[in-house]
Amino acid sequence: MPQTIQPQMSANKKSIFNEKTFIIWLFIVASSMLFIAFSSAYWVHKTDGIRNNAWFEFELPIQFWVSAVIVIISSIFMQLAYKAATNDDVYKVPSLLTITFILGVSFCVSQFYAYFALVDMGLYLSNKEAGEISASFVYVISGAHLLHIVGGLVLLLVAIIKSSRLEVHKKNLVFINICKTYWHFLGIVWIFLILFLYFAK
Repeated sequence: MPQTIQPQMSANKKSIFNEKTFIIWLFIVASSMLFIAFSSAYWVHKTDGIRNNAWFEFELPIQFWVSAVIVIISSIFMQLAYKAATNDDVYKVPSLLTITFILGVSFCVSQFYAYFALVDMGLYLSNKEAGEISASFVYVISGAHLLHIVGGLVLLLVAIIKSSRLEVHKKNLVFINICKTYWHFLGIVWIFLILFLYFAK
């Protein structure tokens, strides 16, 4: 009995952990370093700005918080899609991934509404007043994350196509595992960023 279980477990691990998964983890590490660098730069500029009376404080648009709720919900559906795949419930996977994709698009829309709100406050990516660099940081940090989300949407679209062809199941979890890992990472990063920008005021 142990001899039959061991090969099955090894095959399952091999189906999930391969060079593609390794690459996505490398990308996640690199992206994490990027956002840490942005956060550090924000903190340094904020400290200097306050010292020189050149840092403009403003409330984050409510749309940023709405997008945080959206990304949490989308991560739940992403996890449900992965769970369906591991259970070989192949007909549920495409619909769950599609819901995740729609929520991802909704996240992007919410971000753009947040940018419109910033513009209504008279805050732009490039500002005349030195103290308004605080708004520039918000644009750059959220914009960098938004680009990562767009990349995640491309992955989701490919996963939807693959799952529609019934190519995503418990014996072929590599791609959906990559999608799940990357999408959860994006959700965690956004929660961190929105809380950082809020409490760093």
